[in-house]
Amino acid sequence: MQTTNTVLIPEPPKATRSKGRVVRITAGALLLVGLVAAGIVPRMQRHHEAIAAVRETTIAHPVVTVIHPQTAPPQSELALPGNIQPLYTASVYARTDGYVERRNVDIGSHVRTGEVLAVISAPEVDQQLAQARANVVQTQAALQQTKANLEQTKANVELARVTKDRYVALGQANVVSRQSVDEAVQTYNARTADVSAATANIAVAEANLKANQANVQRLTQMQGFERVLAPFDGVITERNVERGDVINAGSSASKSLFSISQSSTLRIQVNVPQSEAINILPDQQATLDVRERPGRKYVGTVVRSASALDSAARTMLTEVQIDNRDGSLLPGMYAQVKFELKRSQPVLIIPSNALVIDKNGMHVVSVTADNHIHFLPVQVGQDMGTQIEITHGLSGSETLVSNPGDLLNEGQQVEVR
Repeated sequence: MQTTNTVLIPEPPKATRSKGRVVRITAGALLLVGLVAAGIVPRMQRHHEAIAAVRETTIAHPVVTVIHPQTAPPQSELALPGNIQPLYTASVYARTDGYVERRNVDIGSHVRTGEVLAVISAPEVDQQLAQARANVVQTQAALQQTKANLEQTKANVELARVTKDRYVALGQANVVSRQSVDEAVQTYNARTADVSAATANIAVAEANLKANQANVQRLTQMQGFERVLAPFDGVITERNVERGDVINAGSSASKSLFSISQSSTLRIQVNVPQSEAINILPDQQATLDVRERPGRKYVGTVVRSASALDSAARTMLTEVQIDNRDGSLLPGMYAQVKFELKRSQPVLIIPSNALVIDKNGMHVVSVTADNHIHFLPVQVGQDMGTQIEITHGLSGSETLVSNPGDLLNEGQQVEVR
């Protein structure tokens, strides 16, 4: 039988166990404190640095870019858009019914005043004219006959007068009866009335002759309308008929036969704004820029203006005429009309983005000497796109904010760059 030997290890003393537990607890606490300190200390350091930075930094102000007004030159250029139009234009209509027998022109044809554009055949008018002329001849014959009747009636009156005088003398001598004397007197009175009637018949015949002659003249003019004539020198811009077309007289009955434009002299009508209307004078020169004619300047003349402003647009209609005998310009072209105008008073020019338009009207934002914001109301003149004229409100020495924002307020301090 085997014997097992058991070795018994003696337990440490109680005081030694308590001391080891304290050491472990102390080490854990120190580790925990170290971890907490590692997280808190940097944060506190950053917090103190931020506070110090805030304390060292001055109060932030808006940063603005400034510009200065510029004095405008003594002369200004006013450019206005306009459409080139012919000096005269007309639609030619038929004045008689019929059909087109011959057409002599087409679009683009240059014609002179009185030139035959087309010939209209109107048989009805020709027949009416022939009949009217026959009526004139007939009325002339009737008038001659009436005049002959008047001469015969006058002769009868003279015979009746002689007979009456003879019978009156014989009646006084009691040679003839009183009845015979009365008959002679009545016959004379009747012949006298015949003369008055014959004279009236002549007046009627003459009136009929004049009426028939007037009808002949009317129909002669109608026959003359068979030849369609050019009303003025120009160019045919539209042709609406062809040979054989049946047409009616008048502008309401059918479309026009031709349209003609006078393009040797052209006109351009522009609307001048109120601010410059008083500077536009008759015979003043203006230049035209046409995009299709680069590098070429056309010089025109102000011939007339409305001498009044349109109540809605506050503009004055002005007409400029230009010589186009070389035909380089076409009616309907778009052009820029430029006027050289002398300024009636000095004005300043600022960039357009320096002007503020809001519910308070038009104003600019200035910066005072101590860098504070101040709003200045202004009146503007000509708008030149990127620049604009200031007629009132500025002296020229101001410092203005370029492109001011909506957050700027009166009296606010800013930083200028």
